[in-house]
Amino acid sequence: MARFRTDSEAIAATLADLAIVVVTWRNAAELPALLVSLASTLAAGAELVVVDNASSDATVAEVRRHAPSARVVANSANRGFAAAANQGFAASARPFVLFLNPDAVVEPGAVAQALACLDRQPSVAVVGCRTLNADGTPQPTVDRFHSVRALAVEALGERRRGPRGAAPPASGLVDWVYGSFLLARREALAPIGGFDEAYEMYGEDLDLCHRLAAAGWRIAYCAEATIVHHGNRSGATRYGADRDRAVLRGTLRFFRRRRGRAAALAFRAAAGGAFVLRAMGAAWAARRGDPEAALRARRYLGMAGLCLSGDPAGRRADRARLRVPQAPGIEGA
Repeated sequence: MARFRTDSEAIAATLADLAIVVVTWRNAAELPALLVSLASTLAAGAELVVVDNASSDATVAEVRRHAPSARVVANSANRGFAAAANQGFAASARPFVLFLNPDAVVEPGAVAQALACLDRQPSVAVVGCRTLNADGTPQPTVDRFHSVRALAVEALGERRRGPRGAAPPASGLVDWVYGSFLLARREALAPIGGFDEAYEMYGEDLDLCHRLAAAGWRIAYCAEATIVHHGNRSGATRYGADRDRAVLRGTLRFFRRRRGRAAALAFRAAAGGAFVLRAMGAAWAARRGDPEAALRARRYLGMAGLCLSGDPAGRRADRARLRVPQAPGIEGA
C-alpha cells in the first residue's frame, strides 16, 4: 500500500540515493553513448549496476572503459530482462532504482528531474519520462492497461489513438510506463518481488505497473525529464522478424497471469480472429502482385495460431524460468 510521508520526513532525495540498473546483451555499439550521458549523474553520487546477459561482444569491456566505478554482474547465460533487472535491483540497497535501456541517451538533468518528480509524490511508485526518437520526434512511452476490446481493435489495425501508447505533453498520473526509463521506489518494488521473471522480454513493465497499482501505488509520467531512445536494438537483435510474436507472447502472458482465465480466453479469441482476417487480406494482396504480402500473411497466421493455441511453448517456458530461484534480496511475488 502507498505510504504517505509526514512533513518531518519531507527531505529531498539526492542522486546519492539512486542506483541505475542497465541490463545489457550485445550492446557494445550503443552503450558508450549512454554511459557518457550518465557521467555527470554518476559524478553526483548515483550508483551504476550493469547486468550483462552473456554478451559475446565487447559490452563488458565498454562498461569498464567508460564507467570504471560501475558494478558489473556478468551472467553465464541470457536470463532475459526481468530476471537480470531483479539481479541489478538486489545488487544495490539505495532507496530509488532507475531501470534504463542500454540504447538510450539521457539528456542533461533528466535523471534529477525524474527523481524530484518521484520524491515529491509519496504515493507514486514509478515514474517514466519523455522519450524521443533519434530524429527528435516523440516516442510513445505510456499506455493504458490492456483490455480485451482495445487490443482486439488494435490487432485489426484500427488503433485507439494512432500507434499504441502515447507521448503526453504534460506530466501526470498514468496507468503504466515503458521500461526504457523506469524510475522506482525500492519500498514499493521489494514487497511485490520486483519484476515477474516469467517474462523474458516484453510485457514485464506493464505487469510490474499493474501489480503496483493493485497494491495501492500510483504511476506517474514526468514530461520535464527527457531521453533519446534508439528503438529496442536488443529486441531486434534477439528476435529479428519474430519480434512481433515476442511482443504478442508478452501480452498473452499478461492476460494469463493477471487478467484471469475468462479475459485470457476472450483476448485469445478476439485477437486470433483479428489476425486471421489480416492474414486473409494479406493473402488477397499477394494474389494481386504485392511481393511482400505473402510474408505478412504467414506472419499473421502464425500470430493467430499463437493466440488460438494459448502459446503452450510460452507456458512451458514460464514454468522453466520460475524454477530458477530469484535473485538474492528479492522477496517472492
